[in-house]
Amino acid sequence: MTAYWLDGNAVAGLLAEALGEDMTTVERRCEHCGEVRALGAYRAYLGAGVVLRCPGCETPGLRVVELVDGFSVSWAARRSGRAP
Repeated sequence: MTAYWLDGNAVAGLLAEALGEDMTTVERRCEHCGEVRALGAYRAYLGAGVVLRCPGCETPGLRVVELVDGFSVSWAARRSGRAP
């Protein structure tokens, strides 16, 4: 089976450039399953940008797109009716 994702640590440089500091050790609670993991443990999917997905349930947690004049960063927001 071929993995189509990278460990979140593989995009540490991009995260630091976009957010101004090392983010791989920052813990995040998944909006869907409630698991708490460091961003470095998230799975990074590369395409037109980077999507970090929860390693437990694959829910997107962070999206980063590099633009000509900076970055577009969006954190997934908690939705009502979801796990804490």
